[in-house]
Amino acid sequence: MMKRLFTCFLILLSIGVSAQNADVRAYLSTHESTRNVTDVPADSVRFWVGEGTNEVVAAFFFCANTPGGIAYGYRFNGTTTYQNMFDAIAAADPNFSYTASSGFISTLNYNNGTLDYSINGGMCMYTLNDNWPSSLNDIITAGGYFEFLEFSFEGDCGIPNANIYYPEDPNAPAAEDASISADDILYWVGGGEHSVVFAANWCDTAIAFAWGVRFSGDSILVADVMKTVALYDSRFSYTPGDWGIGNIQFQDDTYNLSLHGNWWMYNVNGMTAPLGYDAQKVVDGDIIKFGDESCGIADENYNYTWATPIQPVALPAASTEVFDGIVGSDGCQAIAYNDVNILGWATGCTIERGPQDIASNPTLAAYGSESAGVGASSTSTMDAVSLGDGGKATLTFGMPISDGEGYDFAVFENSLNHTFLELAFVEVSSDGEHFYRFPSVSNSALTTQVNNGGSVDATKLHNLAGKYMVGWGTPFDLAELEGYSNLDIHNITHVRLVDAVGSINPLYGTTDMNGHLINDPYPTNFESSGFDLTGVAIMNGWTPNGVSDFDESAQVTVYPNPCTDFVVISNIRNNEPVILHNILGEQLEVLESSDYSCRVNMQHYPAGIYFIHVGNTTQKIIKR
Repeated sequence: MMKRLFTCFLILLSIGVSAQNADVRAYLSTHESTRNVTDVPADSVRFWVGEGTNEVVAAFFFCANTPGGIAYGYRFNGTTTYQNMFDAIAAADPNFSYTASSGFISTLNYNNGTLDYSINGGMCMYTLNDNWPSSLNDIITAGGYFEFLEFSFEGDCGIPNANIYYPEDPNAPAAEDASISADDILYWVGGGEHSVVFAANWCDTAIAFAWGVRFSGDSILVADVMKTVALYDSRFSYTPGDWGIGNIQFQDDTYNLSLHGNWWMYNVNGMTAPLGYDAQKVVDGDIIKFGDESCGIADENYNYTWATPIQPVALPAASTEVFDGIVGSDGCQAIAYNDVNILGWATGCTIERGPQDIASNPTLAAYGSESAGVGASSTSTMDAVSLGDGGKATLTFGMPISDGEGYDFAVFENSLNHTFLELAFVEVSSDGEHFYRFPSVSNSALTTQVNNGGSVDATKLHNLAGKYMVGWGTPFDLAELEGYSNLDIHNITHVRLVDAVGSINPLYGTTDMNGHLINDPYPTNFESSGFDLTGVAIMNGWTPNGVSDFDESAQVTVYPNPCTDFVVISNIRNNEPVILHNILGEQLEVLESSDYSCRVNMQHYPAGIYFIHVGNTTQKIIKR
């Protein structure tokens, strides 16, 4: 910071110079401490005029009406005069003008169409490095800090940093908005076939970081881009503000970056986005950049340019967290295929097969058919459909899955044992177009490739389908994805499984939420390559077609349940009719009740799940 101005020269043409100096000195001796004019550092100046090895920072402060200031830089060799400095600035910037008489300033103006500052016949004072010049004809022999300000004996001139404007050199090359290529991104988050780049610029520290965000569908809201980055990367966070984003933070062991306020600006592909972040859509290949307006350059259309070079954010540290283990171990979260809490199963399945070996064999996986993904799973390892490396399975349901208490659905695979675990990412959608991936963790060691004879430790896996052996499903909680604009977690209509290619070769392998490679059996170069799906079970929210107000806490009693031959329904209010539905929601029969009870013959129905509907309540029945 340059040396601060403490004294100035008062110019008033109607009074003699010596009298002026005496008046100014007397006034400043009692008022100097309250002026609070902020010094301007040289590295803040954007517009330098003249040439030479000596440099002067020239700050002009306008104290009346709307207080503000402007600052230039002036360069020269040898000696020069104050008049030469004023003339050089006026010649270089048409927005700056002044008039002088007999070596003294009469008027000073700055008008760029937005700012309109002027001093007309008022009292002015200026110094260079605490020295008072006698007139504009005085000689400047060295560089330093020049300060000129309008001054009134009626009040102070407090100009904070926020009110100092730094003009741009109109002849300087236009500043280029910093950018970054998707090829340079190190950390990719989310899931899907499309991608955008998201960057945030913390101007005060001249640091800008960028992430890659993958998504499905033809577009994604900027709000959902930021949600995905925050969901995956715990170092990044943001809060909504009155006018958009109130705060964007990045914090780890090295950085503590934060900017508060409601004036974050952002652009898409270098152009200011016309809509708020919660309404603006971006498409495949777009680059989104956030930055504070105070460190950017805006054109007449408020397109902001931030010159801070953007660097790809480094991967977060690998997870060391330990999760639940194999079936039968303490705390295991696996769901049995015959769990009484299962409300239903997928009713539709579409497969996009991947290759048997993504690196060497383009022949597609071929084992099983789409029908293996429909209906209930079992303990059979044969009733499965194989996805191949990177293959996909999209499941649909008779009625939506809904976020409820505990886990909401479970995915089943056909592993022969507790360690040969072929894994898949899990995504959900409420419109069949926009899918959102559960953030997953795989902290398996990467020193050795898991092959067909190797094994995977379940305690190192989280939110990856295929974590348990055949007959046991990996559960998922929709609450983890709450907050996405295009996802209704109470109306999930589609579940998509994407095979995780378990190669530790980064050319072919896939990564978890921390950007670290997943290590599972690879290659599986045969027709049953990749994840082998056996079913997706609904745990919460499923209601049969045509049946409303599903209520597991209904007052009616159903017994025995599970049943083999019959069930008895009791506590029926008003002797209401009893309606029996199958798992597809189809009505099978209507029975009359008497004496507040009803007996339902189940002998001629196959084993499976059924629903009894009485009045405004529904109960599930399991037929063995």
